[in-house]
Amino acid sequence: MATNKKLGETLLISEELLKLYSPLSKNISVDKVYPYLHLAQPYYVEPILGGALLQELQQQIEDDELTDVNKALLIKVAPVLANYATYLAMRSLTYSITEKGITRENSENSSTIDRNELGDYILNIKNLAEMHTEILIKYLCNCSELYPLWRPENECNCNKYQPTDGDNKNELKYTVYFPKHKNGCECNDNMLGKGKVDRY
Repeated sequence: MATNKKLGETLLISEELLKLYSPLSKNISVDKVYPYLHLAQPYYVEPILGGALLQELQQQIEDDELTDVNKALLIKVAPVLANYATYLAMRSLTYSITEKGITRENSENSSTIDRNELGDYILNIKNLAEMHTEILIKYLCNCSELYPLWRPENECNCNKYQPTDGDNKNELKYTVYFPKHKNGCECNDNMLGKGKVDRY
């Protein structure tokens, strides 16, 4: 997995994963997004992972020696980091500060959206990031025995992610059911063997 330390800190995701898990087009220059990756990682991701687990991931990325369980974890981290970085970068991708002042980015082959549409679009990216954050926390709660260094900065309320068969006294719309996995963990063979993690 290629690392990027342009701004000093090792990022948990590559340019490829950034574009894979975010709405960014494949031909966009990510130079404008990198500062926001370096902001999103400590602000949004580190409080979830905790400093010790984050440092372990960074060291394994730098050494190109990611374990299978950490590859599986990065699959969950990638959409969180990619969407939060895109959310933070959206205004910069729309506007630029030049010697002429603040200008709008424009392309001969595309049309721009109005201010309200832009606001809705940015909010949708934020919502996606929050949804993936919930998925990441659920994964860590269910797989905590695989990550002894996981020490989140805030209480993650893992109790609400315990597998349940639901309550047949409640109507279906109020029942939440999480399929049971071995040890309550979603780290199945598709994630810990080959397959998805091969892109790292």
